[in-house]
Amino acid sequence: MAVGDQDDIAARIRAVLPAGWFPDVSENATPVLDGLLAGLAWPWAMFFRLLSYAKLQSRLQTSTGNFIDMAASDYFGDGLPRFSGEADSAYIARIQNEFLVKRNTRAALEYQMSLVVADALIFEPWRAPDCTCTGRDSYGSTQLRYGSRTAPGTVFVECPIGTNRDNISKLITETKSEGIDVFVSIPNN
Repeated sequence: MAVGDQDDIAARIRAVLPAGWFPDVSENATPVLDGLLAGLAWPWAMFFRLLSYAKLQSRLQTSTGNFIDMAASDYFGDGLPRFSGEADSAYIARIQNEFLVKRNTRAALEYQMSLVVADALIFEPWRAPDCTCTGRDSYGSTQLRYGSRTAPGTVFVECPIGTNRDNISKLITETKSEGIDVFVSIPNN
């Protein structure tokens, strides 16, 4: 007998019946009463199982089946579907890893770009360290460009020759914040 199963619920109901009305449980002399109590206990046992199941589904780590798919859809829309035949534990691990991916900052964009292409330059006209003034076009070994206070939320990315434009576009779309304009420049051979 486990907590919340039909026998447990029937025993709990029996325990609160008035003493002396029925024979003791150890006598096993009440088959009609036992059947009646089992009938009363059945919906409560099913309700307890339903509550236990719902409790498991309320957290990603303990959820199962379609509830994991619904959680992924809630968090990432259509961006993180389950692979065909993927186990629940593997899908949960992928979802948790996706939470930790850096996004929405310049540092995140620089990091993601470094994974795909080497020597990509990122320039923001609004950002003072990326800009210069008249008469000074470099500082140390870095090249600076003229800035603009009229272009907030604009980013220019210069990639080396041979960079795959589709890969870079997908990476930028997945990493940048909504409302940021990113222009990509890849020189021809």
